[in-house]
Amino acid sequence: MKTKKTAALVLALLLVLALFAGCNNGGGGNAPATQAPAAQTQAPAAQTQAPEEDEGPYHLAAGKYEKDAEGWPLEKYEYTRPLCDTDETFTRWSTLYTPQYLPEGGMNSIETWQKVAEWTGVHIEYDLVDSANRQQNFAVLLASDDLSDIIDQGWFMYSGTLEQALDEGYFADLWDRRDLMPNFMWEIHNRSLTNPECLNTLIYKKSHLITLYGLVMTPVPTMGYVVRGDWMDTLGLGSSLDIETWDQMHDIMTAFKVNMSNNQYGNGELYPFFIYSVGESTPGYNFCAFNTVLYMSSCNYTRVMNGKVELCGTTDDDKALMTMLNQWYNEGLINPNFQSYVIGSDYEAGGRMDWIGAQPQTPGAVRQDESSSVDPNTRWDPIHRTKLTPDQELNYGNRIGETHYGSANLSAKAHNLDLLVAYMDWWMSDFGGDWTSWGPEGSGIDAGEGYCWFYNEQGERQLTDWVMTHDAGAMWIMLIYTNNNLVEFCLHDISRSYKYPGGDREWEFYQVWRIPGYRGLYDWPTGIVFNDEETEELNNLRTDMTTYFSENYISFLTGVKPLSEWDSFVQDMKTFGMDKLLEIYQKEYDAYIAEQ
Repeated sequence: MKTKKTAALVLALLLVLALFAGCNNGGGGNAPATQAPAAQTQAPAAQTQAPEEDEGPYHLAAGKYEKDAEGWPLEKYEYTRPLCDTDETFTRWSTLYTPQYLPEGGMNSIETWQKVAEWTGVHIEYDLVDSANRQQNFAVLLASDDLSDIIDQGWFMYSGTLEQALDEGYFADLWDRRDLMPNFMWEIHNRSLTNPECLNTLIYKKSHLITLYGLVMTPVPTMGYVVRGDWMDTLGLGSSLDIETWDQMHDIMTAFKVNMSNNQYGNGELYPFFIYSVGESTPGYNFCAFNTVLYMSSCNYTRVMNGKVELCGTTDDDKALMTMLNQWYNEGLINPNFQSYVIGSDYEAGGRMDWIGAQPQTPGAVRQDESSSVDPNTRWDPIHRTKLTPDQELNYGNRIGETHYGSANLSAKAHNLDLLVAYMDWWMSDFGGDWTSWGPEGSGIDAGEGYCWFYNEQGERQLTDWVMTHDAGAMWIMLIYTNNNLVEFCLHDISRSYKYPGGDREWEFYQVWRIPGYRGLYDWPTGIVFNDEETEELNNLRTDMTTYFSENYISFLTGVKPLSEWDSFVQDMKTFGMDKLLEIYQKEYDAYIAEQ
């Protein structure tokens, strides 16, 4: 139960963080060339050898690699020596979501982090604060001007703008030290070749490097809808991969309700189509056929249709979506208690009790859902992003994220910023990313405490029994013994979560959810940054708008408000300042397009 509550806290945090996720991949067909490197379990050989000549106590990358005409590194950099001979120490402010499973000796008693210190020459003193109190703790440190050298997710905790953080001397701008970060700069440039927005997002206003966003080795969609494949088999409904349109989805949900209610495992009426109280857990992913976000508690999302910025939740497409969902609600396909399904809470939404037939899910949670279901035959299968018509081109809400949830800001008062920057870049190296993602190799499936993986008989990495059977849960314990992509800046191998027998099946879910040739024609450019004055005005405008929106939008789904009142609802949104808000968005969008 303790683990469930912890998971709940994390999921709630992830929802908020997802709203601020950085660089996204605009091409849904092929991932950029950032695949995981070959497995490395030892440091490069030269790193353990004595230097050929005395270069002083620091061995940083600047001046030791080739660049193109614009100053971008031509390839990844390999650190073959410790970064320093001085055994320097930096402080790191961070959190763990399952601190009760931290070994008695703390983070520095774990071999993964001991080796990082040995190979970099840099030692870390951790200040691990309770995840529930991070905001308050950060405010105290800020007020006392006592920030750690590395502040994980500092930008998220800071209430002001990044310009204010710079002006007040809290966060360092690393732009002038970018020569010390060849691996991070290579990653930014390489990814921007297929997605120019990556450059605009990871580099603040094109000339500041304030927040270091963690990156994934192989970008994949976050989640998608899955359906009960075993029920489809029972009813002769074909394969989940045959579902293309919302009309087909409606027919299958209707068949589930008619034929699977009051089944031998679920003694009650079936409400097969699951949605969260807010609508979507990953805004824009699941209802992208309507070119909008189903996020019913706020109006923070925009789209661009033929050069015109529009507010999601107020368009004709939103009315069409509400019309469809209201019909499904009236037909009993959506549970009348769906407003109790709050993201991050520990609820019995029906999956384990055999009451639902389709839900949004991550691949990693599918196995747990299947194993914990009362029906031993439960099988969740993925469906493609659902369309209105088979030939519809989907162009909204499905950029594939290059970043994960982790990030870091460095204190402007850190005692040796050059070395600290180099240390962060080491994490972005091929070796650093691989080692921190996996840790040391175990001796077999029954490897002891602290060993997360081993090579199986096929020569492939596989998670150990220690990880797979740990009380914390496999994902949570790995966030302690290997890199924590929920919090910290790192180059994260997301595939590690699926390295167990049967995991290949779940990894393939991502390929089903990927939209080949995705162009994102209606997506709001993530590289647009508002100035302080605009940000303040937008926040003021949203205060009353959001209250009105959250109280009324959901009423169209439940039928409390008839759809005949839609135009009146949109007019009320204008009364609360929607036109002024869109005017600010349009101004910045036009300026952005003019600069491209």
